[in-house]
Amino acid sequence: MSTLTKEKIKKSLNRKDNTLIVTPLLTESQIGQSSIDVRLGNQFIVFRSHRFGAFGPSSKNVTEPRKVQERQIINFGDDFMLHPGVLILGCTFEYISIPNDLECQVEGRSSWARFGLQVVTASSIEPGFKGVVTLELSNVGTVPLTLKPGIRIAQLVFRTANPPIPNPYSGNRKYRCPIGPEFSRLYDDYDWKIISGHKISDKRNMY
Repeated sequence: MSTLTKEKIKKSLNRKDNTLIVTPLLTESQIGQSSIDVRLGNQFIVFRSHRFGAFGPSSKNVTEPRKVQERQIINFGDDFMLHPGVLILGCTFEYISIPNDLECQVEGRSSWARFGLQVVTASSIEPGFKGVVTLELSNVGTVPLTLKPGIRIAQLVFRTANPPIPNPYSGNRKYRCPIGPEFSRLYDDYDWKIISGHKISDKRNMY
């Protein structure tokens, strides 16, 4: 597995078939030596900590993640204040489509990290994924951070998948073609249903 450098990234973006898509790229300067900078979208998922005390498979009153979270949409040009010790879910402004011969890692930008902003995703983005990317944003610093939709927030690093994966991202997927940050779907995990004691409706393998 090797990392794509700038020329390889450009070639992947311009292939006639099996094309890598990252759109809209507002300026070519978003393409770095071994990554593509992506911007922050205007949708966020925040926690309803004022209403619920805890979440987990043993919680009696809360069985689904979205019951402790809510979606917020802010206008471009407005600010979103991220306070120390707070985690929110955001998303990329760009829509991406990963071909079957590439996989992708999302990494934070060091300029933001030096102010305490951590930008992570739970796992790599697999071949065949299509949609915007959900970002876990947390402020581990000591001062509030003002986030504005449209700012460069993270970078995509692409690596080859060898051999290419046939029928990528097929089967029963929990997160398919998202257009905003996605609520966690832990409750769709087979083992979650067993541990929580809730009735299991089927035995599909959920990824």
